[in-house]
Amino acid sequence: MSDKKERNYWPHTIIAMILGVIVAGGWTIAIALQNPVQMDTFYMEKYAKVDNNINEIIESQEKFFKKFDIVYSTMKFTQGQNSISLYIIDKISQKRVENANISVLLSRPETNEHNLALPLQNGQDGIYTFGPFDIAKVGRWQILTKVKIDDDIGYNKYETFATP
Repeated sequence: MSDKKERNYWPHTIIAMILGVIVAGGWTIAIALQNPVQMDTFYMEKYAKVDNNINEIIESQEKFFKKFDIVYSTMKFTQGQNSISLYIIDKISQKRVENANISVLLSRPETNEHNLALPLQNGQDGIYTFGPFDIAKVGRWQILTKVKIDDDIGYNKYETFATP
C-alpha cells in the first residue's frame, strides 16, 4: 500500500461550472439592459396593438395592394435638406389617387433614435411631398409609409441611401 492519498476534483469542477453559468447569465442580463430592444416601426403602431391585430392588418394590407401601388419619386438623399415625393396609382383606372391619408416616418434600420415623422408639405395632383427635413448621417435609411384610402390601409417600407 502506498501512503499517497488520491484526490477527486470532479466536485470542484461541478461547482465551478455552476458558478460559470451564473456569471454568464448575469453578464447576459447586464448586456441586455445596456442595449434595449428597438421597436419595429413598420406598422407605425405600438407593438401590443400590432400583435393583437396582426391578422386584420395583413388582410387589409393584401387588399390594399391588390387595388393600389405606391411609387416613390425619391431615389436617394444627400446630407442636408431633402424631401420625399410619392404618388399612389389605382390599378384599375391607372390614375393617381388624390384623396389618400398618408403618414410617413423616416427611420434608420438599426435604431429608432433618428426617427422623423414627416409633415405633408404638398398634396396636389395626386403627388404627395413630405418635408423639408435634414439628413445628418450618411448611410441607409427607410421610408415607412402608412396609406389610408377609404377603408383600405397599406403599409410600405422603401429603402434608400444618404450620400455626402
